[in-house]
Amino acid sequence: MARPVDARKDQALINILTANARTSVSEIAKVLGVSRATAQGRIARLERDGTIAGYTTVLGKEDHGTTISAIILIELEVKQQGGVIAALRKRTEVVNCYTLSGPFDLFVRLSCATSAHLDEVIDWIAEMDGVRRTTSSILLARKFER
Repeated sequence: MARPVDARKDQALINILTANARTSVSEIAKVLGVSRATAQGRIARLERDGTIAGYTTVLGKEDHGTTISAIILIELEVKQQGGVIAALRKRTEVVNCYTLSGPFDLFVRLSCATSAHLDEVIDWIAEMDGVRRTTSSILLARKFER
């Protein structure tokens, strides 16, 4: 188990990378008050341990002509979660999938090139074996992201 000071520095490092994954190791070391080698070692350990699973590109507000996004809440039949998640994982339009507490079991974010394509994917999800019902919301504008 990491010492509390180490755990706080790891969380601070994660917060820095969450805000900007392109922050240089030198800048991270400076903010954390550690050497560059120590910061690089922490990053490597967090990646190796699976705490940091990868890095991604977050598109700005400009219209990149690429996507329309939606949030789909899914209520599942009993004991069908594994099969539904496996099927969702195979679709590149599914950007995120989270389990939930409450009346819905899954929270899924979709990203499609057109509204017609989005409609097809939403219909596909609704017709999947194991899906009891869905509720969909189109994402209009990102106000901020961390």
